[in-house]
Amino acid sequence: MSDQEINEGHYLELMDRLYMVSCIVEDHLYNHPLAEKEEKVRLLIEKAGLLLAEAYQEVGQLEFTEHSK
Repeated sequence: MSDQEINEGHYLELMDRLYMVSCIVEDHLYNHPLAEKEEKVRLLIEKAGLLLAEAYQEVGQLEFTEHSK
């Protein structure tokens, strides 16, 4: 774990990276022909996408809370 101090730019940066990875999951994994054919694979990829979206929302909430102080 890094001892780096968190600054306000880290929130937006992490949200941006979560968004980018979510787009990759959607565009290149979820819509892959094998993922469309194999339900278990598709469901696992969907779960990963939902967890990324949840992380995005959590970081946004943390940023809001931190800036509301």
